[in-house]
Amino acid sequence: MNKLSFTTGLGLISLFLFLPGCLDVYLTTQLFPSGEVEKTIVIKGDSADIPKTPFFFMKDSGWTRKWITGDDDKPNLVLAKKFRSCKDLNKVMNPADSTIQTIRVQSELKRKFRWFFTYFDYSETIYRTDPYKTVNWRDYLSEKELRLAKISDDDKLKSDPEYDSLEIKKIDKKLEEFLARSAFEDYYRILLTVMAKEPQFSGEVSLLKNQKENFYHFMIDSSGLLEGPELLDAVGKFCKQPNLSGLGEKYPEPFKLFENKMEFWANVGSNSYKFIIRMPGILLGTNSTQVQGLEARWEFVSDELYFEDTVLTCESRVINRWAFIVAGIILLLAIGSLIVGIIRKARK
Repeated sequence: MNKLSFTTGLGLISLFLFLPGCLDVYLTTQLFPSGEVEKTIVIKGDSADIPKTPFFFMKDSGWTRKWITGDDDKPNLVLAKKFRSCKDLNKVMNPADSTIQTIRVQSELKRKFRWFFTYFDYSETIYRTDPYKTVNWRDYLSEKELRLAKISDDDKLKSDPEYDSLEIKKIDKKLEEFLARSAFEDYYRILLTVMAKEPQFSGEVSLLKNQKENFYHFMIDSSGLLEGPELLDAVGKFCKQPNLSGLGEKYPEPFKLFENKMEFWANVGSNSYKFIIRMPGILLGTNSTQVQGLEARWEFVSDELYFEDTVLTCESRVINRWAFIVAGIILLLAIGSLIVGIIRKARK
């Protein structure tokens, strides 16, 4: 189970999970006491694949960019940008346009002033990378089954107390079913929405609604159809209505969005994503299991981000030196006033 590669004959989905990463993407967040945030991205891998890194910042011209030579003599891309706040950072890590296919990360910073100290609560939420979001994986897999599915190393999997070879094969099939249903459901909804705009296809709409399950198996079992227009050709064959193929030209946007989702997941692929957060002051807590000084690290492969949102948290404390200085001055003034009062009393 170190690999799951499931591609329908119609190109509804092409997911490569549980593989070592094609790209290593390092996303470092440096927080400053002022609330400013500096983001540094290092992308390592094949130079032909690097431009396909599935983050919106790849299209943002506001970053400084430079190519460096890595330890393996391959070119690596380094991007860096400083933001005034998390709000500004979120505009390029989680764009407002929901049709943009990208890995989305939402940052939040809360600062609590406690006179001598300021506390920083920072979080990054990596939204699940399932581009379809039409089917709940829990309808197909249990928590235990998903946990086993995510174990990429065969030796680790076989040494797991809950390992069972027959059970693993069943999990594979359930996972394939979930992935296929997700993509199909997305395409099915697009198809019905578009066809409903054309009154002459009302009979075909009824047919697809009444025979949805048969339609699903027909689409999954079809072969040799890999491009968007050919999907409509397959629909036309099922409905015995060749005129359906023209819907793609008349309503290109919804079908293009579906193709973008397929392309997005192909780019997410089997990459490795390493998130690094550096906090100001003293690191008090984090949900990371890899901590070095003020730095917390998390590492994920694509399948770990596919099913659910992932939240990274850090808390730190910064000493307010000015508060100690002010307190010292106040204390000195108080002591001075007390001494002056005592001297005056003594003179009287």
